[in-house]
Amino acid sequence: MMNLKQGFVAANGLNIFYHRTEGNEDKRPLLLLHGFSDNGRCWLQVTHKVANQFDVIMPDARGHGRTEGPSTSLAYDLLAQDVIGLIEGLGLEQPILFGHSMGALTALVAAAQAPDLVRAVVLEDPPFWDETQKSNITMAQLEEEQAGGLAFRKRPLAEKIQAIREGNPHWDEVEFAPWAESKDEHDPAILAPNIRLKIRTYDWKTAVARVQCPTLLLTAHPGGIVKPATAREAANLMPHCEVAQINEAGHCIHRDKFEPTMNVVLDFLQRH
Repeated sequence: MMNLKQGFVAANGLNIFYHRTEGNEDKRPLLLLHGFSDNGRCWLQVTHKVANQFDVIMPDARGHGRTEGPSTSLAYDLLAQDVIGLIEGLGLEQPILFGHSMGALTALVAAAQAPDLVRAVVLEDPPFWDETQKSNITMAQLEEEQAGGLAFRKRPLAEKIQAIREGNPHWDEVEFAPWAESKDEHDPAILAPNIRLKIRTYDWKTAVARVQCPTLLLTAHPGGIVKPATAREAANLMPHCEVAQINEAGHCIHRDKFEPTMNVVLDFLQRH
């Protein structure tokens, strides 16, 4: 049976909240970094899968979950410094970073900023927007998304769970409650269009070119952010990058196709 403990780490002007598998401190640390508007508990299914092999830490990002501190910016350089501070605060020895979406790009930037601290990274459909995708982003679209997000927060928790269950009937049941609960916990200020715009237009190529550790880039077909040409470009910029496409999946790759995704991830983790 998997037991989780909770704690806070003071780092980079925050009190970072995290869950951690209990009694696994002698194993390789695996830091799971969630996506925008999620929280650490959104990784429960993955944690159950790997808890017998890794010391798993699931933090809440700045502005998310129970982490305390300012959330006026979600700049990736800042998010990466939060992760580096968490690694140092917990005394983790060369953890592997596995991130989804915003968490994936955070992992990448952390590996670029502190190469000696990170063993390897797994990037699940990071926001590697190409120029066409970036040019299609409008303030009107972001304002509409903000309004939708604020309206969704006001719905009762049971309605949130039912909505995500109906929209994603192929997800495992363990995914629904944490996902819905996370929408109540994040700071609504992070939905602001100016914050979302910076998240979507970050110059990821500069960070990619600085990453030296083993990297697994997970892409989705047909519904992911990272297009095949973009994946090839990213892999060419990173000397130790593997690309794995998961078919019949969307942006939430490990939720959409859990076993195929984890087979690829575990093979990579066991080799690194």
